[in-house]
Amino acid sequence: MNIGKAVRIFHEINSSEYSLEEKGTAILTVINMPTHNSITKESILRVTRFLLSELFEIEECTDNDK
Repeated sequence: MNIGKAVRIFHEINSSEYSLEEKGTAILTVINMPTHNSITKESILRVTRFLLSELFEIEECTDNDK
């Protein structure tokens, strides 16, 4: 996956347009980028909430920007 697509998926992590596999690949691609200047704190928190909601049934981890 190229970095541009990975960043797009990362920013749109709650979109049903992408499969869980694509989202996971995008997250790994972004994690491995040499710099993260284009990644906002808001996006990082959204991805963290997404990952927690996939692992646990935690109501507090819902994202109001879905």
